[in-house]
Amino acid sequence: MPGLKQMERRIASVKNTRKITRAMKLVSTAKLTRAQEAVTRSRDYSNALGQLLKQLSAGQDLSEIAHPLMVVREEIKNIRIIVVGASKGLCGAYNTNINKRTDALIKQLRKEHPQATIDAVLIGKKPAEFFRRVKHSYSKAHEKLPENPNLWPIAEVCEDLEKDYITGKIDQAYFVFTRFKSIMTQQVMAEKLLPFVVEADAVQQDAALAAGVTVFEPSAVEVFQSLVPRLMAVKIRQACLDAKASELANRMTAMDSATKNAGELIDSLTLTYNRLRQSGITSELLDIVGGAEAVSSGE
Repeated sequence: MPGLKQMERRIASVKNTRKITRAMKLVSTAKLTRAQEAVTRSRDYSNALGQLLKQLSAGQDLSEIAHPLMVVREEIKNIRIIVVGASKGLCGAYNTNINKRTDALIKQLRKEHPQATIDAVLIGKKPAEFFRRVKHSYSKAHEKLPENPNLWPIAEVCEDLEKDYITGKIDQAYFVFTRFKSIMTQQVMAEKLLPFVVEADAVQQDAALAAGVTVFEPSAVEVFQSLVPRLMAVKIRQACLDAKASELANRMTAMDSATKNAGELIDSLTLTYNRLRQSGITSELLDIVGGAEAVSSGE
């Protein structure tokens, strides 16, 4: 029966697909464990560095120790957006959510600064494909990325950003990425990166005074000057680690859902196959009984 043959092929195809999605889920789960550890370690370092910068700025006049990356420009002519996305698909709505948030940020900046030129640096193949599809302009796209985000060209991105801001080539910088909170929770973020802002409120100043005087060598100003670009680079690196962990979490969840759906589809197809097979057997039995009765009546 042609219906049964087609059903058998379809069941076999879905079973093969389920094997692939199950394998992808297991691979993503193993990679996610390492990615979570990297995110946690990097976040602890970033927080410690931020606290050190706040401690340096507590009780100090920021106008005297301010870094060129902290200069606020009155006229905004050029804006740069750094977008961190994935280089592969099959990770649910991960890439779509980043593209939507990026598009919303561009529209917002065009509304706030209609005369400004908006440039983009893209980390990941999927953001680059999106920018080409909607015809957004970008200056660089790092599409061929290794699996380990520590090997991504983050240093190059940070050096270009620092140089272009200090020389006045750009007046503001933003970055879009997905912050990893847990396996089930990730949040797409669009944050201002430059001009760099150091928060030092009265509570932090009182805490610094209560803890006593800290001596910085060679001087507080020099330490502060060296920490600002480093903390900016740490923020971008942290965003890349968060993005990779979020991508793996989304892929694991998507492949788990696909595996379950494939199982349900196999059960449904098997039930339909059995019904068709039973119907065929019943039809054949009726033909045999009908033929036997015809032979009997003829005798």
